[in-house]
Amino acid sequence: MKKKILVIDDSESNLLLINSIFEEDNEIEVIVESNSSKALADIKKTVPDLILLDLMMPHIDGFQLLDKIKGDVEISSIPIIIVSARLDSEAKKITSKYGVVDYIEKPISLDLIEEKIYKIFNNFVA
Repeated sequence: MKKKILVIDDSESNLLLINSIFEEDNEIEVIVESNSSKALADIKKTVPDLILLDLMMPHIDGFQLLDKIKGDVEISSIPIIIVSARLDSEAKKITSKYGVVDYIEKPISLDLIEEKIYKIFNNFVA
């Protein structure tokens, strides 16, 4: 069964870059969402195995979305990796309280993202 990754980021280039990592992998499906307002509905509809979440987005920011995800019993157990340009310790402190599995700083390193995702999937084999 394919693993599904939902990438929520308002940067189209980041969405394309992250999607490109797994183009050749038949075991992973990447779903992208650039509109944070639609993201919660996408999560409930697709029930991804992993979420990559940007923090700085218009409409609903990543902190608000994280709060909504972790506050919803149906989707609260989905592992989340934060991928953000916020490099301050306050952002890391806040997100760690929600139990995110990792925090990757932008600009993104495709190798690092790939490594961390495969590590998570190998540790959470269904």
